[in-house]
Amino acid sequence: MLKADSDAGLTKIKKAVMNLSVEKKMEVLTLLEEELFAVRFKSLLTELRESAKKYPVTTEEITREIETIRQKRYEGTN
Repeated sequence: MLKADSDAGLTKIKKAVMNLSVEKKMEVLTLLEEELFAVRFKSLLTELRESAKKYPVTTEEITREIETIRQKRYEGTN
């Protein structure tokens, strides 16, 4: 059995994956995406929160932007 947390084990896993068919690689990809979804999502939320702190936007700015877009859409339909 391969030791997943060792460098040698990881190298063996990588080589094994390289030898898989495209269909089997897709299975591995799907497995990893499902297993890592929560971690990736949490990381994304952290990045978004940090960005919001760095570049805060007021409710008034959001409202102005929404009204501008609505006006452009309205003008585009007439």
